[in-house]
Amino acid sequence: MGLTSAFNAARSGMGVTSRWAESVSSNIANANNPNFARRDTHIATNAQGAATVSEITRAVDSSLDAMYRDEVGRTARQDAIASGLSAYTSLLGDSQSSNTILTRLTDFQNALGLLSVSPSDGALQRSTVAEAQELARTLNSAGSELADAMDSAEDGIGADIAEINAALSRLDGYNEQLSSGGLGASEAQLALQDKIGAELDALAEYMDFTLRTDAQGRIELFAAGGAPLLTGNAAQVLSFDAATGTLSAGEFEITPGVPGVRGISEGALAGKIELFSETLPEMQAQLDEVARALIAGMEDADASLAPGEAGLFTDAGGVLSDPAAPGLALRIAVNGAVLPEQGGAYWRIRDGMGADVPGAAGDNTQIEAFIAVLDGDMAFDPEAGLGESATLSSYVATLIASQNSARAEAESSAESLAAGAIAVQSTRMSFMGVNVDDELQQLTAIEQSYGANAQVLTVVSEMIDTLLNAV
Repeated sequence: MGLTSAFNAARSGMGVTSRWAESVSSNIANANNPNFARRDTHIATNAQGAATVSEITRAVDSSLDAMYRDEVGRTARQDAIASGLSAYTSLLGDSQSSNTILTRLTDFQNALGLLSVSPSDGALQRSTVAEAQELARTLNSAGSELADAMDSAEDGIGADIAEINAALSRLDGYNEQLSSGGLGASEAQLALQDKIGAELDALAEYMDFTLRTDAQGRIELFAAGGAPLLTGNAAQVLSFDAATGTLSAGEFEITPGVPGVRGISEGALAGKIELFSETLPEMQAQLDEVARALIAGMEDADASLAPGEAGLFTDAGGVLSDPAAPGLALRIAVNGAVLPEQGGAYWRIRDGMGADVPGAAGDNTQIEAFIAVLDGDMAFDPEAGLGESATLSSYVATLIASQNSARAEAESSAESLAAGAIAVQSTRMSFMGVNVDDELQQLTAIEQSYGANAQVLTVVSEMIDTLLNAV
């Protein structure tokens, strides 16, 4: 090898070593940064025998990225459902709770039973009316909590859409930087790709999507069903119509769970839309069926009522309409005819809401009719999903179990999916993350390479000096 060749080889080696050292230093500095992908320096030799840095790449695996984001989206969807039902089902109680719709119904039935034995007892009349009020209030509380859950789900949908739109706008901006060619240094490009990766990880919590890269290096995003979200530096704006339950990305419908729609299916947004459009309305319908059966049953059993008069339980003080407007559980109330504070009298719990004057003190006929209707099978709307015929207490027990089960299943699924996401992320981080021990070993190799190249340059310099002195 001639002196010139040796000099060029050593000089190129010094340059490569410097670039390599920069990458390793960057890796070590970002060892605890979860959004940083390890830099790998690739070294090659050109036709003249000089070492060059062919490229510096990010250690990423697109398959692991996609798997992780899918698991995150599935977890977030179930977590959104569980969280959205938590407050309501806690108030609803379960089979171990002492203050539920079922226990209040049982207390009311027991009070009627005691009153049937002593129908003239004023204290028993008062306590029976009080139990009816407690039953109505418990239904009101459950209905109110359901309404709050609906409002929270709608607010959550709006907040998630705002986050998604902001993320798509930022990604659109990153695409502009990628396509402009103005980044210059390779490290700036790599840093931008880190930002894009972090943005996509965050976006996966809200919605599922597919990703591809166009010829200019820009990312393109599509809903899991195929509708475009970000293409050609154009981000679609998401919006939600609460009246119809329709989620749109620009002109494309992406509502989850709608057949034929190229929409989303996972993520917190999908979970909240499912809550708002399906789960909570069904639970409200079931709760309203309890209130409807209670109002209608007591109306039918009350022989004192004239057409158009309300029974013991009312729809906000009035008769039950057919069909009743949603939210009946929130409106159910005890008839003022048995409430002294509203001009009524307790004795009507014995004689009926339509009675003008007290009946025979020992007559329990009307009380027995109330008991019979509560003990017998009632008709329920099968569209509510809990059957079409059962005693009221059986229907309430089924409702409590079913609605608690919906939350428990979502919680269990979220925990299971979260464990899967953690496992995938562990594998992903072991691939893209920084192992400081490995980087320190590379620094040792860099030091040795630098020393060897420096020694070659020293020897070449000494040889040139010797030749010049010999002239």
